[in-house]
Amino acid sequence: MMHWLYFLKLLRAFPRLSRISPSPWSLLWRVLRGQTAHILLLPDGKPLQRRITPPNLYGFLRLREAGIALAAEQPASADQLLWELAPGRTFLTRLTVGMDLMTLYEVFGRKDYGSDFSGQVVVDVGAYNGDSAVFFALAGARRVIAFEPYPPNFELAAENVRRMGLSDRVTLLPVALGAQRGKAQLQVAAQEPDANTLTLAGSPLQKLIAFTQTVEVEVWSFEDLLAQVGQEEIDFLKLDCEGCEFALIETLPVEALRRVKVWHIEYHAAPHPLVHKLEAAGFSVERQLDRRFLGYLVARR
Repeated sequence: MMHWLYFLKLLRAFPRLSRISPSPWSLLWRVLRGQTAHILLLPDGKPLQRRITPPNLYGFLRLREAGIALAAEQPASADQLLWELAPGRTFLTRLTVGMDLMTLYEVFGRKDYGSDFSGQVVVDVGAYNGDSAVFFALAGARRVIAFEPYPPNFELAAENVRRMGLSDRVTLLPVALGAQRGKAQLQVAAQEPDANTLTLAGSPLQKLIAFTQTVEVEVWSFEDLLAQVGQEEIDFLKLDCEGCEFALIETLPVEALRRVKVWHIEYHAAPHPLVHKLEAAGFSVERQLDRRFLGYLVARR
């Protein structure tokens, strides 16, 4: 289903595909046939052979349009790309699994989380490949605490934090955030590791995902998180945990919710219970990029 969704996006973007392909019709034909080997055009016009899925092809187009710079030297692996997100510092993305290029565009191109985090303490729940944690640090955050329980995602995030020279400001934790401390089975979509979830209930989007295995992960409570932060308030908390947002927010007492100045929550089902709980706790709540069962809640204290 995701293949067809992004084929249609590429088809609608056909007049712009010459930015990324020497032969847009050939690219679309290969996508239609389910092939992933494509020739991409670099900004200097040089061709680069890569294996890349339709979501990442579309993400590549949007990143190029947003002016996000590719690194001068690219890896030998045909299913990776390097981006220069700061002068002389590179960020590694996968091309044949997940949506690394789409999430990179959302964070660095579209700036879904904002643009200025100067001096802030930021908590990043659902760090994925490290793109948002790196962004918060580059945007001025003095400290970022990032949660990512899936080992392959965590390892890539750790590599990217090192590549970007941000290990002094970004703390990566191989744990999930939940309603209570303990162990849990993470439902893993090996080909779409951005969709991994602790619960399969709730989101209609989960019907489009093939969950192929489970991995036992450590889960921290919100109290554990506050102890790790070690201060009274969190300036900004990004919550993108593919469904854990309901169990977490609905069980937190008002005084715990108000320890966070801004909640930025990606929701994966009708968000009305979250809105009501946050408004009752004294937050003003805005829905962004709202697609009924998918979008963002931005709650400001």
